Amino acid sequence: MKNLIVSLYIIFFIASSVYCQNLKDTNQENPGNINLIFAENSFHNIKTEDASATAQILANHIKNLKNLKNNFIVKLAKNDKEILEMCKDDFDLVLLTTEQYLRLKKQLPLEPFSTNFTDGSYGFVYHLIVNKSDGINDIRQLKGETIYIQAHTKDQAATLFLNKLLKDASQKSVENFFKDIVVDSKATNVLLPVFFKKAKACLITNSSLKLLMELNPSIKNQIKILYSTNPIILGLTCLNANKKNDEAYKIFKEVLPILHENEYGKQFLNLFGTEKLILFKEEYLKGYYNLTK
Repeated sequence: MKNLIVSLYIIFFIASSVYCQNLKDTNQENPGNINLIFAENSFHNIKTEDASATAQILANHIKNLKNLKNNFIVKLAKNDKEILEMCKDDFDLVLLTTEQYLRLKKQLPLEPFSTNFTDGSYGFVYHLIVNKSDGINDIRQLKGETIYIQAHTKDQAATLFLNKLLKDASQKSVENFFKDIVVDSKATNVLLPVFFKKAKACLITNSSLKLLMELNPSIKNQIKILYSTNPIILGLTCLNANKKNDEAYKIFKEVLPILHENEYGKQFLNLFGTEKLILFKEEYLKGYYNLTK
C-alpha cells in the first residue's frame, strides 16, 4: 500500500506553507513547536524506522529552506497507551488508523479532518487474491492453507474483511480456518508468495496491486481476484479540536483539501499513488462498519 504514509509527507509540506505565509507574525518573535504524532500502524508498504528517518530529514530540510524557528517534533506511537501519553502533552496533528480513532475519539480532542482519495474513491479497496493455476473459486477451498495479509497487525480492516467472508461462508474464524497467517506491511512480500505459488492466497490493496502489475505486467495474467471490499478508510488525519483558534489550525484546514492543485504538493501525492486528500465525512466509515456486522 502506498497510502497513508503519503499523509506524512503532506503534513510536512503543508507545515512549510503554513509558516512561510506567516513568518513575521508567528515565527520571528515567539515560535512554538509543531507537534506531529504518528501511529506506527499507520505506515504501510514501508518500514517504520525508514518512515521515521525520512520524516525527520524532510522536517529539517523544510525548516532550513524556509528559515523557520519553529521546531518539528515528530513522535511515533506504538500503541494506544503511547498515543494517549503523547497527545496529553500536546499535539497539533495526529495520524491514526481507523481502529485507533474509534477507540480513542472519546478520550482525546480529535477532529477527523481528511482521508485519502485513491483510484477514484475515498479510502482503499482490498482484494483477496489467489493464483489462477490453483483453480480456487471459493474461500472454502483455502481451508488449512497459508494466507498473507497486507497490514501491520491482525486487528486491522483486512482481517475484519476476511472474517466476514468466512462468516458468510459458514466457516470458522481466521485463526481457526487457516494453517498460517502472515501479516506484512510491504506489498511485494504479500503478493509474490502467491505469484510464485509459495502460498495459496493474500489480501492486498488495489493501489498496491496496480503498482506491482505496472512493475511486472505478468502478474496480471497469473493472479485472480476472488473477492473485493467496498472502499474502506484505513486511517485518518486528525487535528486538535482544542486549537481551533490557532493560526496553524486554520491554515491546515485551508491547504489540505487543495494540496493537489499545487505542483509541489501534486508531486508528493503522485509519488505515493494518491490523487488528493478529501474532507472526512462520517458516512465514509460505513464500509468499515459493514465489516464488523
